[in-house]
Amino acid sequence: MRLRGCPVFRVNLARGRKQTAPGTWGTLVNDMSDGNQKTVRPSHVRRTYILDRPFQLKYILLLAGIGAGSILVFGLLAHRVHVSSTALGLDGGQTLLWLTAVGALGTAVAMGLFGLVFTHRVAGPVHVMSLYVAALAAGRYPRMRPLRRGDELKQFFDRFTEAVTRIREREADEAYALETVLEALRPVATTPEALEALGTLSALHTRKRQAVDTPTGSTFKSVA
Repeated sequence: MRLRGCPVFRVNLARGRKQTAPGTWGTLVNDMSDGNQKTVRPSHVRRTYILDRPFQLKYILLLAGIGAGSILVFGLLAHRVHVSSTALGLDGGQTLLWLTAVGALGTAVAMGLFGLVFTHRVAGPVHVMSLYVAALAAGRYPRMRPLRRGDELKQFFDRFTEAVTRIREREADEAYALETVLEALRPVATTPEALEALGTLSALHTRKRQAVDTPTGSTFKSVA
């Protein structure tokens, strides 16, 4: 049966072409691409700048105080130079220039000393914790020591110490469980396969017990 010559078929094709509006597929593809682009975009942007309020506000106020104090001292000295020069009828421009240079140098020295103290209080705990992490990576548990009185990051260090303590306690429980299993399996392990498995469990128990019972502490000296 030949359908090409059938008028009904031609009408249906024409109707089908009329029902499909131009640009429908392009619009659908654009909608799909827009949907994909929306999924790639980040869901939120972090705009909170004050995360650790006591730590950040402390050093923000210290920096602001150093800057304000330096400007105040420079302003007072400049005012005295101006008053003295006016009273004597002299030009105080050169004196103000030298005063500006000395003030800039003094501010730089003060900021440098502040940066040295600040980085020392932060770099010390970071250095100690990096040594602790290296010991954990080597399969040893470090002997945790408290930070110095003036060190920063104490809250983070306390959480880190708590995490290490919990991991160590968990491994101690696992070592005790392995010891119980070994005591139960030794009398019945007679085949070569069972003895090999028993040796593997024994080596694992020894490693865990050594890591728990012999903490590393000789290399973690206080960072003065």
